[in-house]
Amino acid sequence: MRPHYIPWIIFWIPLIAVHGAYFMGLWEGVAYQCNPYIHGCTTISRAAREGNAIFLFRGLMMPIAALLVIFWYLQSIWLEQLRQTSQRYLFAIGAISALFLVLYVNFLGTDGDFNRFLRRYGVVFYFGLTVLAQILSLASLNKLGEKVSKKLRVYMNAQLGFIAICWLLAMANLVSKQIGFANEKEIENVIEWFFALFMSLYFPFAALMWKHSGFQWRFKTNPTQK
Repeated sequence: MRPHYIPWIIFWIPLIAVHGAYFMGLWEGVAYQCNPYIHGCTTISRAAREGNAIFLFRGLMMPIAALLVIFWYLQSIWLEQLRQTSQRYLFAIGAISALFLVLYVNFLGTDGDFNRFLRRYGVVFYFGLTVLAQILSLASLNKLGEKVSKKLRVYMNAQLGFIAICWLLAMANLVSKQIGFANEKEIENVIEWFFALFMSLYFPFAALMWKHSGFQWRFKTNPTQK
């Protein structure tokens, strides 16, 4: 089994789901015509639930939630092999974040204040817990000190840079809400698009780390006794 394919899939499929849903909305004439990364005319949720785009989004993102559980399990195993200490807490946080993704996707496109509440906090906790798991993963890896190869250190620095940008974006969103800009909603939407992008960029570098270290994993089975 080559586990480094999993984080690559986790990176590409949501990218296709989000942007594919938005462009499908444009094609059907139900989405706002703009560049959401610049103009902030729509949220990711609104782009994904307009017209038939929701079926594409749900169909791609539900399996990703399952892959995220597998990814964080394998990430904990990989770190255990390197650190020789338990990293199961990392798997727990990552798995919970994936459950919040399921909550968000399941209630996307539904009506009602309670459903809107579940959808909103589903995506907030998915983003927050995913970044937390990423930070803890890097912190654990950093404890290896000089045992970390130069190439692995480059990948770690890239991941740290993406996480730092996510943190700055979150702080910028809070500041924007406190100041109360006239275009506050558009600013929040732009921040959301970039936050999701930089959070996702963590995973390709995780794939490169696994491949560089030669990480392999197989199901353990008991030998059949004859």
